[in-house]
Amino acid sequence: MNLAVDIGNSVTKAGWFEQDHLREFQPAVNTDQLVHRIRERPPDRIIVSSVSAYADELKAAVDSTKFVVLGPETPLPFENTYRTPHTLGTDRIAAVAGAQSLFPDQNVLVIDAGTCVTYELLNEQGQYLGGLISPGLRMRWQAMHTFTARLPLVSLDLPQQSTDLPIIGKSTEGALQSGGLIGMAAEIDQIIRRYADKFAALQIVTCGGDMDYLRPWILSEHKHVPELVLIGLNSIVQYEGS
Repeated sequence: MNLAVDIGNSVTKAGWFEQDHLREFQPAVNTDQLVHRIRERPPDRIIVSSVSAYADELKAAVDSTKFVVLGPETPLPFENTYRTPHTLGTDRIAAVAGAQSLFPDQNVLVIDAGTCVTYELLNEQGQYLGGLISPGLRMRWQAMHTFTARLPLVSLDLPQQSTDLPIIGKSTEGALQSGGLIGMAAEIDQIIRRYADKFAALQIVTCGGDMDYLRPWILSEHKHVPELVLIGLNSIVQYEGS
């Protein structure tokens, strides 16, 4: 049994795997809960992708278990051609590994909508070529509020589904909500088209918490895999141990 942990800016996710099979998915978990589960049923290996010091806390609590913190030196199941691998976020690495595991020998564009929106391109030769980073939904709304004198700060705490947002806002708050979300979906569609023009039979795979709001507005065909980063982490730890 392998345990994959994705520690993001907003939430920590965990997945328990037998070989390539995800047996249990925890979409939101804290350190105490994880430590309790690990001690109750120790996994063979643990791999962590982290944007914080949380990984050190977890490692200290379970130091008897084989523990991998994903980093620039970790062996990967694909060729990384990124020019600055030491600056490449581990969540981005793991998402690419997940795409490679699910769609081997294909051109794949991974779109992860979290604090930022990241686009990662894996070609059919198994080479990670790089991608794009764009502001996420909340970052866009925060920027419009911060860098103007009178625009309010809005959020996705809406009384309706995102598909009910009007294409023509009837209030400043509504215009900000619709403009941020619908504009971002249009951006995603256009970027997909640009990549599809260059890479044949391009498979689009999405993940990230804000995709639940964005997906109804994205016109391009895509496959949504919420556990993609965890699948990638498991693929990496299996490759590292092979």
